[in-house]
Order: sequence, then C-alpha cells, then structure tokens
Amino acid sequence: MLAALAVLLIVGGALLAGLLANQMDQRVQVLAAGDTIRAGEVITKEDLMSASVSSDLRTLIRADQIDQVVGRTARVEVSKGQLLDTSQIATTPMPGGDKQVVGISVASGRFPAGGLGSGDVVNVVDVGTQSVSVDDAQVLKAVPSSGTDNDWTSGAVISLIVDKKDAAKLASASANGTIAVVQTATNQPIKDS
Repeated sequence: MLAALAVLLIVGGALLAGLLANQMDQRVQVLAAGDTIRAGEVITKEDLMSASVSSDLRTLIRADQIDQVVGRTARVEVSKGQLLDTSQIATTPMPGGDKQVVGISVASGRFPAGGLGSGDVVNVVDVGTQSVSVDDAQVLKAVPSSGTDNDWTSGAVISLIVDKKDAAKLASASANGTIAVVQTATNQPIKDS
C-alpha cells in the first residue's frame, strides 16, 4: 500500500510539473520583419511575418495588431527576422507637425564620399552664399543620381525632413545647384514630430 501511494505521488508530481512547465511556456505570436525594412520606409504587409515567442515584453507587437503597423514608417532599419517593437515604428505620420519633406539634388563632391543613408543627420550649406541654410535636417531617403546602388560618383538625390520654414529656401538652393551637405550624425532613428 505504501509503495502504491509512493508511485501515485511520483506520477502526480510529474503530471503537475508538466502542467506547470506548459503554463510557463505560453507562446505568443508577434510581428517580425520578413525582409529588411530600411529606416524611413513605409511598412507593408509583405514586409512582415509572425514569430512565436515565449515573452511578455510589452514593447513587442502582437501579430494580431498588424493593421496598426501597416502604413507606418520605420524609424530605424529592421533586419530580416528581427522582432518588431514599438520603438522601431513612428507613431505619427511622416513628416508631421511643423515638418516637411523636401527633395534636393546634390552634385558629386558636395556630400560624403560613401553616400548618405536614412536616419543620417546633416547640415545643408548654400555654397553660393557660403552660409548654412539648414541645421540638423534628417535624411529620410538618399539614392545615387546614377540609379546604381553605391555608385555615388554622379551625385545624389536626397529626401530631407526639415522645418516648414526651411523647405522653400532649400528647394530653391537645390534648383540653383548651390547645395552641399555636411553629415553630423549617422544612422539615427527617424524622429517623430
């Protein structure tokens, strides 16, 4: 009888331990990048996938919240497979508030040789007047004028987030071909307004 009780306690303990382990490993479906999402890009459903994790981090975005993510702008680059959290996604439309996006064309030799990337912070100089036109503009997107990745020898086309008051003068200086760009920081999160 004592042996039967011991066996019953062992089996019961094992079942209880298994049940507790199962309860502790509650998996949750969260969003992850299905492909690399560059800073400044608008997120699409095709950019996303779900991943099963056993985490209760409140900053991770649950897979059932996908509609709240699609159409938002990535503040930082999110690598393929990386879990999405709320700090990586802009909470307001870009640009917002008192900001505008202005496109500028910059001649070769008037920006850093390695090019610019989303999130970089720059000062824009009007070389015609030899004055700084805009301080602390943020690069939303930059592409080589050649259309070939990493071939910056022909110049660049850059979309900058700037204060509304600076947008028109910057566009005018760009049209005159008198712009140079000075990089002051790299790979910064795209700012919410």
